[in-house]
Amino acid sequence: MSMYTTLLDAAINDLPSPDDEAPATAALAKVLLCRSRLGADALLGRHRDGDLTAVADELAYDVALIDLARQLGIPCDASAFDPPQGERRRVEKVLATRGIHLDEFDDHRGPTEDR
Repeated sequence: MSMYTTLLDAAINDLPSPDDEAPATAALAKVLLCRSRLGADALLGRHRDGDLTAVADELAYDVALIDLARQLGIPCDASAFDPPQGERRRVEKVLATRGIHLDEFDDHRGPTEDR
């Protein structure tokens, strides 16, 4: 297990148990907040070596993403985030099939891309 997945697993274990009465909207809001802190490079897993802020932002996003996925009944485990890019894309695609298109909220898309 990589250092990243070890940190991710520890952070996920600290999450409170999902409340059946609380809607997943709070978890979605957290995902969007964390995602807004990422640049396009971070979403693709390309950050400058030694840039701890970028790694911390990615970690926060993945924790929020896993939390949302679990609240919606989507199987998701920290060990699959080694490396994170593939599993991150898989979870985002599953969310999209459920009508949650996270990329529609991105501000870093270029002017030629459709909104």
